[in-house]
Order: sequence, then C-alpha cells, then structure tokens
Amino acid sequence: MRVHDVTVPEDLQPDHLQRIAQQASQFRSDIKIKFENERIQLDAKSLLGMMMLPLRRGTRVTVLAQGNDEEEALERIASLLERQEWRS
Repeated sequence: MRVHDVTVPEDLQPDHLQRIAQQASQFRSDIKIKFENERIQLDAKSLLGMMMLPLRRGTRVTVLAQGNDEEEALERIASLLERQEWRS
C-alpha cells in the first residue's frame, strides 16, 4: 500500500472531481481518499462519493492506493489533487 498526504491548494469544482474519478478508474488499484479529521474514506473512483464531501482549499487528505499499479495511481491522483496537472 502506498500513502501520500496532500493539502488541497484551492477549491475543487465538480469538473475537477469528475476528472479525478475518471483518472482513478483507469487503474486496477483500489484508491481511497481519507479526510484528515474524519473517519471517512472515499473511493476516488466514485464521483458521487467525492462530491458528498467537497474538497476545499486547505483541506488535508491522505491518498491511499493498493494494487499492482499503486505507485502510478498514487502519483496521478495526488498530482490531480494538488492541481499540478491543471497547470501544465
């Protein structure tokens, strides 16, 4: 299992969450997003689940990935959450 902590740099809108869910769905690994002060772990592949607890600026989350492609999955989803891929 791979783990990466992220502080969301700005509010993520529904289209950003949709892109994250679509990207996560391309991996075989299980990918979860755990909120810092919550006991909640969301499936990153579920747009509906992610929209229930919107990711706002300053939100601290942990991305967890487990499976054959966990390293690549973790890198991609963490990058999207940090908004690095939107800047390029």
